[in-house]
Amino acid sequence: MGYGKNLKDILDSKNMTVKDLARKAKIAPTTLYSIIQRDTAIRFDTALKIANILDVPVDSLCKDNPYDDTETLPVLKESKKDSDKITYMSARTAKILKKFDFTELPMVDQLIADLYVLDDSARRDLFEYVKMVKKLHSSPEREKELRNIK
Repeated sequence: MGYGKNLKDILDSKNMTVKDLARKAKIAPTTLYSIIQRDTAIRFDTALKIANILDVPVDSLCKDNPYDDTETLPVLKESKKDSDKITYMSARTAKILKKFDFTELPMVDQLIADLYVLDDSARRDLFEYVKMVKKLHSSPEREKELRNIK
């Protein structure tokens, strides 16, 4: 079974038509029909849009993610306490911010503010996009520095 068949099965399980998905994803219905009928692979960027709309893992619709997803962040325990957030920010985030040039801090602040106002779907899209860009444009020296921040 290919990814086109997977897409059709997911649509059926969610009681959604190809036209509904096309409208929500802003993808031509003919593109989706072609993927389903030919049972072909789906480009990663298209699969990401579809996965977010259907609330399914992108790997159920697409060949392996072509980008390495090397984890550089520590695992966090769920916490609702502000004191835990402050501890995390002072222990890690502040150390990362110190790595930026002073003139870059307003841009970093704006980026955080812009991220905050996005809805969950847009945030997921942005995080996936950053992972792709990171693969192409990462500095090994900076990645090493980041891994050493505890």
